[in-house]
Amino acid sequence: MTTLNYKRTLKPFPAEALPEVIVDAHPEFIALNQVAWRQAWDHVRETSVLPGSPFMSEGCEVNKVWIWDSCFMGMFCRYAIGAFPGRNTLDNLYHLLEHEPNQPIVLHHRDNPPLFSWIEWQYYEMDGDLARLREVLPHLVRHYDYLENIDPAKEHNEWQPDIAWKREAGGYCWGGIQSGMDNTPRGRDKYASIHWVDAVAQQALNARWIARIAQELGDDATRARFEKEFEEKKALVAAYWDDETGAFLDKYRDGSGFCRVLTPASYWPLFADCATPEQAARTIPLLEDPKKLGGWFPFPSVARDDPAFSDPGTYWRGSIWLPVAYMGVKSLEKFGRYDLAAKLSVDILRAQVLCYREFEPHTIWECYSPTEHKPGTAKAGQFSRRDFCGWSALGPISLLMENIVGVHRISALEGVVEWLPGVPEGRLGLKNLRFGGNVVDLVREADGTVRVRADKPFKLVYNDVVHDCPAGKTTF
Repeated sequence: MTTLNYKRTLKPFPAEALPEVIVDAHPEFIALNQVAWRQAWDHVRETSVLPGSPFMSEGCEVNKVWIWDSCFMGMFCRYAIGAFPGRNTLDNLYHLLEHEPNQPIVLHHRDNPPLFSWIEWQYYEMDGDLARLREVLPHLVRHYDYLENIDPAKEHNEWQPDIAWKREAGGYCWGGIQSGMDNTPRGRDKYASIHWVDAVAQQALNARWIARIAQELGDDATRARFEKEFEEKKALVAAYWDDETGAFLDKYRDGSGFCRVLTPASYWPLFADCATPEQAARTIPLLEDPKKLGGWFPFPSVARDDPAFSDPGTYWRGSIWLPVAYMGVKSLEKFGRYDLAAKLSVDILRAQVLCYREFEPHTIWECYSPTEHKPGTAKAGQFSRRDFCGWSALGPISLLMENIVGVHRISALEGVVEWLPGVPEGRLGLKNLRFGGNVVDLVREADGTVRVRADKPFKLVYNDVVHDCPAGKTTF
């Protein structure tokens, strides 16, 4: 049995640091929110072999860490920055990317989705830590350049899986497990036959946020370089639009056309600001189509009418995965579809709750069945990993706060909170919301009255109306 090079933290659960969610219309969501935070705390690990300790473990209980799991975990850790060590986790990844690969804890898949710049900016919005941006910008640039210039044939070592990512004139080669969508039917299982639409969109997203970080730091040369990189990637993404499907799809490397396997990966171009409003207007309805990516539990990992779709899920052949569902919901916000983002978030949370209640053990799972109130199955047919908070906490923490309560943007930089309530009835809100040295309570009462309490002044944009909220209590 392998000895793990980390141990569970002995620090007490930091209940006082967490936001308190109010959704009277869905008390079952609150219960799952509390389970998610507890399970996430159970995955806080301490180690002496990496620079960042404690750190967040994905929940796989091996001496490995993953880039895209860690980035997505940061999306809920940022709501408790001083308590949940999401930034330490990112620092460990930068260390492992830039040092000898044979480490006591190994980076699994150096060519996982490149999401560092996105999560670093989200953290910065929460606390305005400019020194952090200055520290990480060189890492972000090096990683971007690494992916642009990597030659898989020269990157083999015995400690890590082989790299599949390679930039070519028409896009990027990649692979199932390297992309994070392990056994996806994309390419009709011939992964080397396609250029991957999410790869180019994610590099566009990466360039966009590196440019924004450089702008914040006053680094005009880096900003200009990555604005140009973004525009070049955006122009490349445009070639992946399939008018017949109404979505961005993978393309065959031999020039024979599109590989028409519809998955949530088609929403990365929308999220990366690479889609036109007209394209989004055609792609977004696929999330409401029960034969495509809609249904009672939205965002199946392949369209429900695809021949590869599996009723029990079979990992990435139908199962619902919270990281791509979260990204998909965020892509709706880009085009002002907060109404649909709220509806789909309610559907996702309702399905997670039903699985929690009806399937034993009662827990949060790595992925979910698209057809029953059960966890999704893994590649070999067994159920997926249990207690996976991990990225599956994105539903009961992040989607709950951002799209069901509806506090969809927080900026410590601007002293602004934007709130579009996602459910019309009942008390709704957040208490103990911490950002930029402020602690705020936001409550919409059942009669529509909004009560605010804040340690410091800030602006609340509630239903698109700006309210200047002083320190203390405000009612409107």
